[in-house]
Amino acid sequence: MFTEKRVVENGRYTLGLVLEIHKFTWTPVTLFFTLLYNNYSQRMMLMNSLFGGYGMLWVLKSNYFYDKNFYMNTQHEHDIKGALLCYLSVSVYYLFPYLAATNNNEISIYETYLSTLLYTIGLFLHYGSDSQKYYTMKYNPNKLITEGLYSIVRHPNYSGEFLMWFGLILIAGKEQILSYVPLLWLCLATILSGMPEKEKSLKKYDEYQNWKENTKALIPFVY
Repeated sequence: MFTEKRVVENGRYTLGLVLEIHKFTWTPVTLFFTLLYNNYSQRMMLMNSLFGGYGMLWVLKSNYFYDKNFYMNTQHEHDIKGALLCYLSVSVYYLFPYLAATNNNEISIYETYLSTLLYTIGLFLHYGSDSQKYYTMKYNPNKLITEGLYSIVRHPNYSGEFLMWFGLILIAGKEQILSYVPLLWLCLATILSGMPEKEKSLKKYDEYQNWKENTKALIPFVY
């Protein structure tokens, strides 16, 4: 736990390690806001379990089926200043528990249902596809992954993450503009950066073009 997956020069840190440490804080940060604002509402308990649970699962994932690109790609390696900048930029996600803690409106039964439904489906897609990719690359490294969850969309992990974020927006408060800031950040990090980078690396496979033409990127039959 909290170790690099390869030899890294002293004073350098991979994005994978930075993210693992950051996700570890999600549970205590959410609990901190709960105590600070003395908010033990159903809304806040949902945020504690879902937002905090996401962080716990990320730490587990980082030790069993981590994203190799985050750890092995030298372009995602930083000095201490760069690592701190990455950490602070991802801290925009702390808005979710903060907004939930300061939201005194009772969450409706419909919001409770829809948020947990979106989150559950998203969680399955996100971590399930990461696991599929990790073990496929481990036992069949020269294969383009087009089966399973990757036959639904080309980036099921991102699709799942978006669904989870929509669920967290409902919990934080859909009427609050700041609730959508983490979603905007996710769009910038995935659609404008993560997805193009991954697509570029996949072009080396002969099956790539056919897969791209027949499989949408994020939303089945739409986009």
